[in-house]
Amino acid sequence: MKKLTLVKRSIIVCCVGFITVSCSDDNDSDVLQSQQPDEQAKDVFMIVTSGDPENDLVAGVGMKVYSDILLPRYNETVYNDESALKVPDTFTQLTYNENTSTLTGYIYARGAASVENGGIGSSTAGLRSYKLTNQELSEIGEPVVVASFGNTGIFGNYSYAAQISNPFAMVVGNNNDIISSNNIAVNLPSIAINETTPTFSNIVDMGNNQVAVVVNYSDQDLAAVAFTDYSLNIDSQKFITDERIGSSVGAMRSVRYTQSAADENGNVYIFSGSSSDDSKVGAIRIKSGTKSFDTDYHFDILAQSDGYRFRKAFYISDDYFLLEFFTNKGAYGNMAESGLMAVVKMSDKSFKWVSGLPNPSVYSFSIGWGDGYDGVFYLPLAAATSMSSSSGTTALDHPTIYAIDAATGVATSLMTFEKNELLKSVNIVK
Repeated sequence: MKKLTLVKRSIIVCCVGFITVSCSDDNDSDVLQSQQPDEQAKDVFMIVTSGDPENDLVAGVGMKVYSDILLPRYNETVYNDESALKVPDTFTQLTYNENTSTLTGYIYARGAASVENGGIGSSTAGLRSYKLTNQELSEIGEPVVVASFGNTGIFGNYSYAAQISNPFAMVVGNNNDIISSNNIAVNLPSIAINETTPTFSNIVDMGNNQVAVVVNYSDQDLAAVAFTDYSLNIDSQKFITDERIGSSVGAMRSVRYTQSAADENGNVYIFSGSSSDDSKVGAIRIKSGTKSFDTDYHFDILAQSDGYRFRKAFYISDDYFLLEFFTNKGAYGNMAESGLMAVVKMSDKSFKWVSGLPNPSVYSFSIGWGDGYDGVFYLPLAAATSMSSSSGTTALDHPTIYAIDAATGVATSLMTFEKNELLKSVNIVK
């Protein structure tokens, strides 16, 4: 993987579920003043997707490409920029697959525009895919309609959207810019426990045509993983569980968040951040090249977080992860507020609360889907919408992309936007 060399490392710095958080400060003076773009950064691009905060989910999104991703920028526009690619449907999640250079946006049914307005059809969930050529985005293939989805991701040459209550995953691939789709019926009933069929939590790419299908049970608080090839044919003989941690899934409203991922060395980490059992809030590991839980590895995250649980786990790079914690100690419910951030390094089980972000008791804002690259996680924050505002807090003044340095846990304001932007996602394209 090509690396960026961060200048002095000082700028080292997520489902568009909406949450209320507190911020430290939000003035333009926080934006980097002295950074110069690294030469290698010119070969890396940032795709920013933004919507309309006054008409979230009903007014589509704009998508804009930025080069020189370490270069600070101020008062940018995306949604209202004539040069941005306009999409009539609204994306709630986006993924980028490096293997096929394909960006896929996932359309929650409430965000789908009518066919007359260029959308996929009102109240219809779906996916759209894009290619980046000469710094310009263009749609490839036709939109793909799905029944519903809860969590999304990538593996191999595919992007996927998995249903919550049914064992189906819409798998979308890109072959020579031809989009193919297949709604796969995954045999989750074959790994039922006490007659309870699990639901999807994540599909983790292990490489070489192998994935770890992470699942969760409504009546079991444990980690559970099935191993399959890219066709997702589950073999009940290749199924493992571990009760050292609880279920590996996060949620807010109808959205599901992954709490598992592979690092760049192929180790798969399974987190549990929302278990009601204090002893089961943590992480375990499947070592690279194996298909069993590592009995010698257990990370007690609750002990280091002083009792705070977490909703999301995002991979940064190396073996660093960004965790999004609930703002109240002991909280873990589907509607509980989250927004505190911490960086964990899995090999030495180190933990750092992120500093430099807005302070959760002062400002309310929504957190978009971020992306990690070369020791930095790029986190988009915008003013809270009516869905996410909270009494007693002030809306974030300017939407901002923060760069979070995995090594130090310090967040720095990298790019600010006009107030009428609702940042949905940041995707890094190499």
